Amino acid sequence: MTKNELITKQQLEIESLKSENEFLRKSHDNIFNIIYCIGGPLNDNKLGYTKEQMMDFVKIKNELFF
Repeated sequence: MTKNELITKQQLEIESLKSENEFLRKSHDNIFNIIYCIGGPLNDNKLGYTKEQMMDFVKIKNELFF
């Protein structure tokens, strides 16, 4: 593999990773917004989740924001 081929391959990989990173960041934000709205700022829990179910969502949120 020549130096130019290696550089081209690396640049293609970088661009692919940038695209994947952007997708994951958007997904991350969407997931956070969904979880945040479950209890809402008023903690209304209008969907009627149990305490156990709410704790599962807290665990997911904690994994998203290390």
